[in-house]
Amino acid sequence: MLTYDVHNGTCKPCLPAGCVRECNGGRVDSVAAAEHFRGCTRIKGTLEITLRASGGKYTPHTHLYTTSVHNCNTISVLESSLGEIREIDGSLKVVRSYPLVSLMFLKKLRRIGGLNSDAKTPSLYISNNPNLEMLWDWSVHKPIEITRGKLYIHFNSKLCYNHILELKNMTRDPVSTFDTIEVSPESNGDQAPCLQDVLELKVSTLKQRAALLTWKMYCGIDTRNILGYSIYYIAAEHNVTLYGQRDACSDTWSVKDIPMDTARFTETKTTAIAMNGLRDPCEDMQPFFSPISPLVPFKRYAAYVKTYTTKQDKKGAQSPIIYFKTLPDSPSPPLGLTVELRTPHSVQIKWQPPALPNGTISLYHVEIQANSYNRRTILADNLNYCSNRMYYAAEQERIDSIDFENFIQNHVYIRNEKVKTPKSGGKVKRAIEKEINSMLVILSGYNKPKQGLKYYNSTDTEGYVKSLYFELDGSARSLVVEEMRHYTWYTVNLWACRQKQDYEPEDNYDKTWCSGRSFNTFRTLELPNADVVQDVRVEVITSNKTLPELNVTWKPPENPNGFAIAYFVQHSRIVDNNQAQDVGLQRCITATDYEANGRGYTLRNMAPGNYSVRVTPVTVSGAGNVSAHVYAFIPDRDSEKGFLWAWGVAAGVLLLVLLAGGAWYARRALPSPEGNKLFATVNPEYVSTVYVPDEWELPRSSIEFIRELGQGSFGMVYEGIAKSIEKGKPETRCAVKTVNEHATDRERIEFLNEASVMKAFDTYHVVRLLGVVSRGQPTLVVMELMECGDLKTYLRSHRPDADSSLPKKDDNAPPTLQNILQMAIEIADGMAYLAAKKYVHRDLAARNCMVAGDLTVKVGDFGMTRDIYETDYYRKGTKGLLPVRWMSPESLKDGVFSSNSDVWSYGVVLWEMATLAMQPYQGLSNEQVVRYVVEGGVMERPEHCPDRLYELMRACWAHRANTRPSFLQLVADLAPSAQPYFRHRSFFHSPQGQEMYALMRTTVEEEAECAEVNVGAVATGSGSNLFGVSGRLATWVRELSSLHSRADDDAAAQPLQPARAHKGPNGVLHDPLDPLDDTTGC
Repeated sequence: MLTYDVHNGTCKPCLPAGCVRECNGGRVDSVAAAEHFRGCTRIKGTLEITLRASGGKYTPHTHLYTTSVHNCNTISVLESSLGEIREIDGSLKVVRSYPLVSLMFLKKLRRIGGLNSDAKTPSLYISNNPNLEMLWDWSVHKPIEITRGKLYIHFNSKLCYNHILELKNMTRDPVSTFDTIEVSPESNGDQAPCLQDVLELKVSTLKQRAALLTWKMYCGIDTRNILGYSIYYIAAEHNVTLYGQRDACSDTWSVKDIPMDTARFTETKTTAIAMNGLRDPCEDMQPFFSPISPLVPFKRYAAYVKTYTTKQDKKGAQSPIIYFKTLPDSPSPPLGLTVELRTPHSVQIKWQPPALPNGTISLYHVEIQANSYNRRTILADNLNYCSNRMYYAAEQERIDSIDFENFIQNHVYIRNEKVKTPKSGGKVKRAIEKEINSMLVILSGYNKPKQGLKYYNSTDTEGYVKSLYFELDGSARSLVVEEMRHYTWYTVNLWACRQKQDYEPEDNYDKTWCSGRSFNTFRTLELPNADVVQDVRVEVITSNKTLPELNVTWKPPENPNGFAIAYFVQHSRIVDNNQAQDVGLQRCITATDYEANGRGYTLRNMAPGNYSVRVTPVTVSGAGNVSAHVYAFIPDRDSEKGFLWAWGVAAGVLLLVLLAGGAWYARRALPSPEGNKLFATVNPEYVSTVYVPDEWELPRSSIEFIRELGQGSFGMVYEGIAKSIEKGKPETRCAVKTVNEHATDRERIEFLNEASVMKAFDTYHVVRLLGVVSRGQPTLVVMELMECGDLKTYLRSHRPDADSSLPKKDDNAPPTLQNILQMAIEIADGMAYLAAKKYVHRDLAARNCMVAGDLTVKVGDFGMTRDIYETDYYRKGTKGLLPVRWMSPESLKDGVFSSNSDVWSYGVVLWEMATLAMQPYQGLSNEQVVRYVVEGGVMERPEHCPDRLYELMRACWAHRANTRPSFLQLVADLAPSAQPYFRHRSFFHSPQGQEMYALMRTTVEEEAECAEVNVGAVATGSGSNLFGVSGRLATWVRELSSLHSRADDDAAAQPLQPARAHKGPNGVLHDPLDPLDDTTGC
């Protein structure tokens, strides 16, 4: 390539020797000063180099310098700045330059003119350079012409005289020897071994990160003058010289010193005797071995060894520079492995080469494996796919992807001809792959591609990729894969493999030819319109005993995104012009139930009319497409019913006539004394009555279903919107309870009658009834919506180790004591209202208390949630299910229920709140609980439970029913710690509540004048506190109110810890207040 120079204002090509740039002479006392000569080829004058220190670090692009005596770039900067100098018209002076070990940085210098120098003035002046060891390496540097002047080279203690002799033939007047005034052998090289012998250095063993060097012991001088050996080595892609790029301040060569004591340790006993003069040590020269490490695999290195001797000895030895390359090693894994999703059936895989190839990369081995969904495991999971719509949330989808990738990171799959059953690696939540296909095995981290092994591709029954293998050239950086199954998890594994080197042993290549694995787990795109059911059919089934049914059948999606996990069956009743008369209802069934029902679903108890039915599948990708409408008509059977009713009425009239005649005859024939008359009353709770619609009836069209909330005791519970049922509110959020389609007529009537009980309740802390839809099917009961669900679930969700699937309205911190006391007074206020209305709840528990969106707790459900927590109930003998763990002793023993028994249950609710809804009486069976409570046992104080809360429990658990406080008394005691808004909401502060409370206090004070006070001990965590527990409740009121003084205001703000009951006898304690307990000493 031609270069150009400016001559007389014009640009002309440079001569073959190069362009010429002339510069004035000057002094270089730092690397910064050397920069002024960058690009100069001819110095018009004298160039003086005086470097007492490095003088700064030069930055070529910015021309900035950082002063530092410890500089690593002195020679390289001098070479870049002064390396183009070819001629010096004057003289060259190198004086007191401590960093210099050679003048090789003047690599193109060819002439020193000696201008203005007479015969006595030196043109090459080199003096007082204590570290200078060489002028130029004449084996690679051309001769220098010194046209005028003499030499002056003195006081360079490491510059040997024999290195200076090469200059004698380069002066204008060549001489055989130098004048001592010019060059003296006495003042140069006085601190260096200048008579060098040659050592033979060899490489004995090569490894990936080390090399073993060997040489024979030097015997050219008295071995006692040898202090040791130094091994110099450096990474060198090209050949190097001894002094290139080196200075005294920073040597780029690594050095390993081997003291002679270490060398003598390897000598034989014979050699040791020879050292004492009995024998010549050089007769049996022992080879020295020394490893050098750490080295880089597949790297070329230069190395030499030299002796270092005592100062008095002028002889030494040094080996020539040898070169070797370390063995290759396993490449590092390929970088940046990414997968670009192109279509539902194709992806593009991209990567970058390894950061450390440790050899020559020759190919990339790619394996792609389909990770099949294990349908059986997913469907057998406890997750309710009908109520948990996790597939609709994008955030949940992201979490699922992360969980799956974490799972795959520990389990790598490849085909294996031997069928193995893999062990599960742990549960991966939210319906993702948890077991491996039988044709897949788990690889350890050491499995790599094997040479000569044949890999076979495979596809599934539809022709989609199941396993795929590629071996690509080492220059490849991407790969496009087609015909992949849509919405399927795949794992791509990538290895970088290198070629074998000629000097490499076979066993090393077999072990290290491929890198570690890079992998990426991805899921292909969803295929639109793939999730749709086929062949939907509806069959009308009639019966004389029950209402008609609709049997809906369909075929699952042929090629879905993953597989179907559930189906939504939506049916609506239609009239003219397809206008919906009834609100459309949606039933959800899991895929397991769909198969168990013969691939269909039966809609029961359908009223006559025309119906539209549609089916929507839910796959692992979410809700699919809705099927087309399928219509079915159920005829009216009124004509048949009319005919049957006529016969029934006739038969009834005839029967009444016969009964009336029999009664008239009996009245006349038999005496009827007045004293023997018996009047019987019947409890309406046990009598089936016909529900009569009243002002609570709502039109069905005013109710709109939003979503499912859960399964109730009678049927599904929905969140909905009620329109125009409250004044001033066009829409009201509500909870809608339905009757199960399999329910009998008696259960439907019971459902309505139990709901009717709530019509008489109107207070803030009792769940309100909003209305009833009794006409048509299904029967609906519209309730006040409690967003946070029941109290039991709320408490469990606020445990520190709570399941993440439980709903949380606020943060996960356990409720504080203040929160617990607020909940307690709200429940007590609701129960006080029920007691005032002469209503006995009989099933007060945390599961039957509901939590609103603002965390207000209300009493609710009134026995209608029994089936939700069926394990909390126990069937005693032939009786119905009983909540024995919440029942009082008198209820368990005699079947007596009263407000006092509800107070006992209230104490158990307090225990549930303190333990975050643990099961009462842990460790005891239901039979043991019945016997234990009847005999006077109570639960022990939970761990971390505050004194005040446990004292309330113990008061509620008094064995005698009449010694327990009433709910009004409990509210009065808790009122000082309640929130300010409680006064405006509570029944207790209403005129009716205050009137009842005042009447109760008057009654208690009158009884207190004629009764004794029995004193018992209540054991708490901090000691025993005494208060009266007789039938005169005034004593209890006075003593309990004193407990406020022991309540710590700060403690009320501390969260309750997850509690567990202390282990006492059977996990509980006997009631120390109970006279039946012999341990109390009463």
